Amino acid sequence: MFGFKREKDPDIKALREEGLKLVRENHHLRDKIASLEKEMGILREEMRRLQFIAKEYQEMLFKKKGLKYKRDKDDDDDLPKKKGAPADHPGATREIPKRVDGHKDVRLDICPECSSADITPCEKYYDHYQEDIIIPQTRVTRYRHHYYWCKCCKRAVHGIGEDELPGSYIGPNAKALAAFLHYQMAAPYSKIQTLFKEMFSMDFDPTSCVGFDKQIRIRGKPLYEKLRTSLKNRPYLNVDETGWKDDWLWCYATERSAFYKIESGRGQKELANTLGDSYKGVLISDFLGAYNGIRSLKQKCLVHALRLIEKWSVYYDNDPKMIKYFKGLKTAVKKIIRLNSRMKNKRLPNNFSISKADAVGQLRRLLSKELEPIKADRFRRKLLDHFDELVTCLEYKGIDSHNNLVERCLRPNVIMRKITFGNRSEKGKLNHEVIMSLLQTARLQNLNPLPLLRTILTDNKKAASSISLA
Repeated sequence: MFGFKREKDPDIKALREEGLKLVRENHHLRDKIASLEKEMGILREEMRRLQFIAKEYQEMLFKKKGLKYKRDKDDDDDLPKKKGAPADHPGATREIPKRVDGHKDVRLDICPECSSADITPCEKYYDHYQEDIIIPQTRVTRYRHHYYWCKCCKRAVHGIGEDELPGSYIGPNAKALAAFLHYQMAAPYSKIQTLFKEMFSMDFDPTSCVGFDKQIRIRGKPLYEKLRTSLKNRPYLNVDETGWKDDWLWCYATERSAFYKIESGRGQKELANTLGDSYKGVLISDFLGAYNGIRSLKQKCLVHALRLIEKWSVYYDNDPKMIKYFKGLKTAVKKIIRLNSRMKNKRLPNNFSISKADAVGQLRRLLSKELEPIKADRFRRKLLDHFDELVTCLEYKGIDSHNNLVERCLRPNVIMRKITFGNRSEKGKLNHEVIMSLLQTARLQNLNPLPLLRTILTDNKKAASSISLA
């Protein structure tokens, strides 16, 4: 019996060691499987992201509409809606001119239908008003400067004539029109030269337009600097930026003014160059990280947030749980946008405070709920970190929930960039900053920018007084 145990002991020990080895291998394989599953989940997320990006680029390549958030039935009028006039919209016709410069009687000798000469005048007529333009011709003015001896200066002096630009062979009207066509209508300098030559019989080299812009910039620079210094006194600022030929074009806009600045980057340093490290008003912007470093009250653009939410809902279009979450999040954001639009009324509804607390609470609850997908949860935490900046528009009247104002101010610049490819020199950048700021500010204040440019050339003090900086 004892001999039998001694013979089997080595086999049992070997089996036990082999079993322990298998257990260790099993644990190792389980850990490896868990690691591979985690890695596979990350790779699936990355594959989904790349597929989504490829789909976006494909839509851009074949000129399909870009990704936009879908419009629900309960959307407010502030949100985008179907193009075209609404149903039952009354038509509009051109008003009868208040003045008549000429009169012509249209009479007949023969019938225009059958060419019969047997026609008799009726005691009936109708008036047709036609407004047209008269193409002007160039006007050459000779300024004869008479010299006078000044006993005080001990030298001969002469004056400057009305509307005269000393040393310039082109007058202020032509220069103002050239600048208007380039910066407001996005016409290249070569086309401006063609228009002046064929319409006005005035020929000049296209590079002369750069000199025209330089003169307007030099005379308009004091007003431009006043616009810059007035930014910090504004109760709010809409800020955004766009690419500009190896640089970035920044725009700071209010309902009454627009200020443009071309910087080398789109970071906090460039923003601080204009606003400093702090701003007393409300800064309305998108989710660019550069705005986080400025000490001020902030309002993030909720329309940008809706677009991001729609993007993530499309990203997880095969996950019902995530689709439901993002749909609820979109509804909560839209509710804040609708409440903000109601604040524009002189009198708020009686239950506004209750509706506001309900909307803010609903959004906070949704953003406080953790999500399983790593990327989706990272987006949720990003919105939660900016939660106070999503609802500032409900705390202060006059603050918009979107950044549409500055985007409309940037639009003419983007169109001009696509046509002219931006500026290639430092002087060109300076010209663009000053002239576009003055033009857009005049537009926002319902002023005709063309007379403003002319006045800047002839009397910049008068031009400065016509622009309100309040």
